[in-house]
Amino acid sequence: MATKQDHAAGAVPEGEITYTAGSDETLSDAVIAALRTAAGCSTSPKQDIGVLTPLFETIDPDALNALFSSTYSGASRTGTITFTHDGYEVTATSDGHVVVSSE
Repeated sequence: MATKQDHAAGAVPEGEITYTAGSDETLSDAVIAALRTAAGCSTSPKQDIGVLTPLFETIDPDALNALFSSTYSGASRTGTITFTHDGYEVTATSDGHVVVSSE
């Protein structure tokens, strides 16, 4: 299961959220969870309909998931992608770390 990493006050810039995807979670799901946390959404997605723009309006979730998938030979891909969504800068890495900060 994914976990939001809590930071001590003042340890990171205000409004920055760090999230790590769980072993059973796609990168796009981790990005959505991190964005929901940054936006202060409740734990029930149905209660927050319309608070955030759907991720697919900014980036294709399937392409995001495929970007760091294993190669045909089974080798791992590494890298980082950064994009903006609803006024947040989102950085996601191949190892499932997501950082969301205010622009």
